[in-house]
Parts: sequence; C-alpha cells; structure tokens
Amino acid sequence: MKTASVREVKAHLSQYLKAAEKEDILVTSHGKPRAVLRSLSGENLEDFIIENNPEIRKKVEEAYREYMEEGGVPLDRVMKKLEKKVAPKVRR
Repeated sequence: MKTASVREVKAHLSQYLKAAEKEDILVTSHGKPRAVLRSLSGENLEDFIIENNPEIRKKVEEAYREYMEEGGVPLDRVMKKLEKKVAPKVRR
C-alpha cells in the first residue's frame, strides 16, 4: 500500500487515481491516516455500495435475521411464484 499526503494527492490527483487502480493509497494529513484511495468497478462497486449504504445494509440484516428465525422458502415454491409472474408476459 502506498502512502501520500493530502498535499501530494491534491497536486497530482489524476496520477494517484490511476495508481489506485493497481493498489490502495493511504492518504495522510500531518502524518495521520485520513482516507484511502481505492479503485471501484464492477463487483467491487456493488459490494462497496451494499456495505456502506445504511438503508441497504439494514434491509439485508433484517432479511438475514428473518431467515435465521423463520427459515427459508422452499425452492419449488419460489419457482412456482416466478412462473406465475413470467408466464402471462411470455404469452403476449
């Protein structure tokens, strides 16, 4: 992991963004860690959004809690439900 000061990053932002595609960059201010520059794309971006969006995270945690308490839904029931939703659209 590279380290760079806020002043360095500010002066050469595009270079540091390009470098962040290869490895994370720890940004410091007065020698103390303040942020990390990390490349985000594709699956990494989706994971980042899910992990850092409080609303999405809350829904995932609620769904998991419900699953642990009540159990899951049998696959055949899910498939039947999906078939009912898809079948009318296919007939058009």
